Amino acid sequence: MAVNKKDFRVKLSLLFILAAALLYTAARLALLLLNPDFFAPLSGAEIASAFLNGLRFDFAMIALFMGPFIFLLNLPFKSPRWVKCWTGVLLTEWIVMAGFLIGDLIYFPKVNRHIAEEIIQLTNDWGFILSYMVTQTWLPLILLLGLLGAAMWGFSRFTDKHYQARSWPLAKTAGLLLGIIALAVLGIRGHWGGGKSLGVADVYNYTSSAAGSVLTLNGVFTAYQVGRKGTVDVKNPYPQEQALAQAEKQFISPDEKLLDEHYPLMRQRVQEPQPKPYNVLIVLLEGWHPYYIDGLSHNGFKATPVFDQILKEGVSFTNAYAVGQRSIVGFGAVFAGLPWVPGLPSFGYGLELAALSPMPHHFSEAGYYTFFAQTSHRSSYRLCALASYLGAQESYGWEDMPQLLPYKEEAPFGYDYDLMMFAADKIKNRKKPHFMGMLFTGITHEPFTSTLPQFDKYPYDSWEHGFLNTLSFADWSIGELLKRAKEDGWFDDTIFVFVADHNSGGPAEDTLRNRFRIPLVIYAPKILKPRQIEYIVSQTDLIPTLYRLTGLNPVYTAFGRDMLEDVPGRTALVSDGFNVGLVTEKGEVRHGGGKVISSQAYTDDFNVDQAEQHLLALDKAASYLLNNNRWYNPAFDKPDEELNEN
Repeated sequence: MAVNKKDFRVKLSLLFILAAALLYTAARLALLLLNPDFFAPLSGAEIASAFLNGLRFDFAMIALFMGPFIFLLNLPFKSPRWVKCWTGVLLTEWIVMAGFLIGDLIYFPKVNRHIAEEIIQLTNDWGFILSYMVTQTWLPLILLLGLLGAAMWGFSRFTDKHYQARSWPLAKTAGLLLGIIALAVLGIRGHWGGGKSLGVADVYNYTSSAAGSVLTLNGVFTAYQVGRKGTVDVKNPYPQEQALAQAEKQFISPDEKLLDEHYPLMRQRVQEPQPKPYNVLIVLLEGWHPYYIDGLSHNGFKATPVFDQILKEGVSFTNAYAVGQRSIVGFGAVFAGLPWVPGLPSFGYGLELAALSPMPHHFSEAGYYTFFAQTSHRSSYRLCALASYLGAQESYGWEDMPQLLPYKEEAPFGYDYDLMMFAADKIKNRKKPHFMGMLFTGITHEPFTSTLPQFDKYPYDSWEHGFLNTLSFADWSIGELLKRAKEDGWFDDTIFVFVADHNSGGPAEDTLRNRFRIPLVIYAPKILKPRQIEYIVSQTDLIPTLYRLTGLNPVYTAFGRDMLEDVPGRTALVSDGFNVGLVTEKGEVRHGGGKVISSQAYTDDFNVDQAEQHLLALDKAASYLLNNNRWYNPAFDKPDEELNEN
C-alpha cells in the first residue's frame, strides 16, 4: 500500500505553537492547584482573566524563542534533513521550556513569586545548578530527556515515511514567511503600533492584585525580562526633590550633619565620640523565620533553645524586616546599608559599581582586624570577593575550613559548626586588639541534609521537618561559638549581631509582615541591658547602630538609622519581586505598575494613600541615589589634609 507523502511543515508549525500554549496553560493550572492558599483571594472571574490574559505573555515567549526556528523550518528547502534539523531544535526548546516551568513551580512556594533576578545569579553558579539537578531533580530530568529522545527518534521515522517537499509558487512562499514574521513581531511586542514591547509592569493592565499578577505571568517571561537587562523597567512619578527630602527626614539623626548637597544621605555625627573597646561579630543566618523560633513566636518547635536564651539576654527586635528575599540582597543591606528596589541591579551584578561607604572598610580604617567567612564555597554568590571589595582584610569559604565532625551527609552549603570554630580560631590568633567579623551560615539552606544523629528529630519527609532538623544543628553551633568566646576571653567585650538574610517557610499568609519579618538581636550582655524593642527596624539600620555602639564616626551613607533611637514614623522598605512594599506601624502597602496592588491595615487609622506616598518617596530616593551614583562621594575617603587642600 502506497504511503501518501506531503509537506506538513505549516501544520507542524501550528502544532508546535499549540503545544507550547498548552504547556504554559498547564503550568499556570498547576501553579493554581499547588498553591491554593496563595490564590484563595481570587474570584472565579479573576482566575479566568488570568488564564485568558496570561496567553498574551505566553505567546510573547513562544514568538521570541520559537518564531525564528519556525521561520527557518518553512524556508523553501526540500531536504528532509532540513525539516529534521529545525524540528529537533523546536522539540528541544519545548522540553527546555517545560523544564524551566517545572523549576518555576518548585521555586514558587519559597518566595511566592516567579523566578526573576535569580536567573542572573544562577547563571554564575553553574556548579550548584548541575549538582542540584543531578541530586535533587534527577527523576524529572531523566523523564524530560527521555521524552525528548523519543520524540526526536519518532519524528525522524515519521519524516522519512511521510514527508515530501511542496512546490509552492514564490509569491505564496513569500507570503507565508512574511506572515510568520508579522505574527512573531506581534507576539513579542504584545500589540500593534508604537510604544514599548510587552513588559512585566503591563500585567497590571489586566489585574490589580498580587495574586492575579502572579497567575497571569509565567516564569519564562519574568526571567527573560530581568535576565536580558539585569533589571526591570519601573514607573515612579514621585518628585525627586521631595523624595530625597523625605528620605533625609527619616534617616538623618539630629546629631548628624550632611556634608555634600550632591550626596543627600551622606553624613557624619557632629561631635567626635570616644571610641569604645568593643569587638563586633555579625552572624548572617540563612533563611531563619521568626515562626520557627520559640522565643519570638512561641510555637513550641523546641529547635532553638540557644537562640531563645539569646533573645532573653540581648536587645531583641521583634519587628525587624529584611530588605528582600535573596541572600545577596540581605548581604548588601547588612554590610553596606544598601536598599534594593525594582529597577536596580542586584548587589554583585552591577549595584556595587556605585561608590559605597561599606562598614567593613570603616572598621578596617579604624584599626580593626576584619574578616568574612561563609559555609559555602568561596565562589558562591561571589560573596568572598564582595566582602573583600567592601573592605574585609580576609575572606574565607568552605575550601578553607577543616571538617571537624563525622557528618552523616555532605551538605551542599557547608556546616555551621565548622564555620563557628574556624571563626573562633581566627579571632583567637588575631594580631590586632579588636576585630570585626562577618559570618554567613548555610546549613539551613535547602536541600536539607542530615548532620548528626541527635539533630534528626523529624524524618526528612517535608520541607518543614528538614528545616527544623538543620535549624536545631545551626542553633547548637551558635551555642558552641559562644562557649568558645567565653573560653578564649573575648565574650565580654564583643557585640554579637544575629540577623537573618531573609526568611524561609512559615505560614502561607501572603503579607509583607509574614514574608519579610526576620529575627534580629544585638547580644552583648556585659555591655547592653536586655530589652525587647517592638518598633519597626530594617537590615539597613545596622550600620548606623554599630557605629554608635563602637564610637566610630566615619563619613558614611546608609538607607537606615540607629535602631536604638525610638523615633516616630519608622518604616521598612522591602522588595517584593517586581513590586516594592512598605511596612509601617499602622499597616502595609505593596505597589507596582503605577498602582497599589495590595494593602493591609494593622490599626483602624491606617491611611493607604499616605503610606503609598511614603513608599514612592523612599523607592524614588533609593533608585535615584544608586542609579545616578549619588550614594557616596569617594573624595571623603582621602586623608584630612587632602580634603582641606580641595
